[in-house]
Amino acid sequence: MILWKLSSRLDRIDPYWYSRLIGLKAAYIAVGLFIANMILKPAQPSLTMLFSAAGICLIEMPTINDVDKKDNIYLGYVIIMSLTLAIFASTSFLKLSFVIVVALWAYVLYFALRRQPELFAIVSVLLMLATIGQEGINVGNYFMIWDSILFIAEFALISFWLHKLFPFMYHKIWLSSILRQLESISEIADKRHVGSLSLKLRRHAIVSQSSINLLKKRNYAPIAKQINQGVAGYHYYLYHILNDYDVAYDFEVIANDFDALAAAIQQQVPLLNYKLVSDEELANHNTQFMNIVTQWNQLCVHVNN
Repeated sequence: MILWKLSSRLDRIDPYWYSRLIGLKAAYIAVGLFIANMILKPAQPSLTMLFSAAGICLIEMPTINDVDKKDNIYLGYVIIMSLTLAIFASTSFLKLSFVIVVALWAYVLYFALRRQPELFAIVSVLLMLATIGQEGINVGNYFMIWDSILFIAEFALISFWLHKLFPFMYHKIWLSSILRQLESISEIADKRHVGSLSLKLRRHAIVSQSSINLLKKRNYAPIAKQINQGVAGYHYYLYHILNDYDVAYDFEVIANDFDALAAAIQQQVPLLNYKLVSDEELANHNTQFMNIVTQWNQLCVHVNN
């Protein structure tokens, strides 16, 4: 019961699993880097581990929704971080020159990423970490600068492989967004009114569509995409019947059906032998709903096998 309450509370705070995923990965990377630090003993252990681990947390931002892109961005982060640290450490002993160099370098980085504003946060973190790094490096000492960069590269390589070996959990983002779409559909049907729930439903749909890219290397990705399309198609059907005043639809049946499917998805089990209410007015609902159920059952078979 305590675990269920904790999970329920976390679901309200972190509905799409992004924060939990970053938190789990950060703790996992930290443990790995502490072990590496005991063996390699870098000159500035705190800064070296921070520079390496920060990039892993950054690539888990919701805006970076492609597994290959995450890897490429981390590689770019390590290269630019090393270059930024070297530039800053080579000029920070001249205060005016340092300010000018920081301003120019920031302009170069922001200008280079002008077509990808979702990566601007990475530039801000790069500049901040490189500035903090000056406290642990003897500025102007090029041997020490080079030594620090080599340790950062070494720890970055360790962080990267820890990232690649981390258990695949991106499906939880997709499952959470699908689950919340079904709950919103059920709530709309129960209230017979869209209102503010329309915005919630669209937000869930955007996350669901975005997270599909994270599943593209999984064998069940095509089925997940079909489920997305089926649920999105049902949005339009639901809006239509809510505004169809000529027919008395049994919205309670619709709500119950989606509650049953949501419960199956929450437990990650197939919804087998589900009995639909035979109603001529709900023929379209039954067809679309069973298509989603069939696709979910197929996905369960793929995952279990």
